[in-house]
Amino acid sequence: MKIFFDVESTGLNPNQDEILQLSIINEMEEVLFNDYLRPVKHETWREAEKIHHISPEMVRDKQTFESRKREIQEIFNRATELIAYNAQFDISFLKASGIVFPDVPISDPMIDFAYVYQEYNEIYGTFKWQKLITAAQYYGYKFQAHDSLEDIKATKFVYDKMKENSQKES
Repeated sequence: MKIFFDVESTGLNPNQDEILQLSIINEMEEVLFNDYLRPVKHETWREAEKIHHISPEMVRDKQTFESRKREIQEIFNRATELIAYNAQFDISFLKASGIVFPDVPISDPMIDFAYVYQEYNEIYGTFKWQKLITAAQYYGYKFQAHDSLEDIKATKFVYDKMKENSQKES
């Protein structure tokens, strides 16, 4: 089963910051997991909150990641492919939280979309990675970014469109 996943966190460092929201869907867009999670090391995350609007009040009565880890791990154990936009970011947070990833292919539509969009980055000598909202808009999909469930639905849409277009070109 293809697994699409996304996290929202208290910050950008997986060794210090924590997951606040995790969403996982399959290729039929069935929600396998979608919940807010209460951090144990952070009471506030002002900079991240400005982006994803997840406040301490929203997670105050939620379970911790640790208390849901077995359930989350079981979902990842069933994966035949893992798909996430900016996959290494999300994977780094999940690994730091104790998730062990199965030995299956990992697809990152962010990297693939860079070659579709073709905005060249002189510094790195390759195509620039684009935000998910840019990729989604490119294919005509509108959504509210920085909610993990909405983000993975957009990721799946972009992933499907790129697959569809690559099959047309073959």
